[in-house]
Amino acid sequence: MRYVRSFFGFWYDFLVGDRWELFVGPILALIVAWLGVRANLPAPASGVLLFAVVAGVGGLSIAWAVRE
Repeated sequence: MRYVRSFFGFWYDFLVGDRWELFVGPILALIVAWLGVRANLPAPASGVLLFAVVAGVGGLSIAWAVRE
C-alpha cells in the first residue's frame, strides 16, 4: 500500500504541484471549447475562447500568487 500511495503522491505533486488552478484551469478550458464546438461555434471563435480561458486562468493564478 505504501508504494501505491507514493506513486499517486508523486503524480499529484508532479502534475498539480503548488498551484491546483493551473492543473484544473486548462482542463476546464478544453471542456468549454469543446462545448463551444458542440454548439456550432466557428472554429476560430472556439480557439479564441480556449486561449482566453487559459490566459485568464494564468492571470488569476499570478494575481493570487502575488497577493499571498
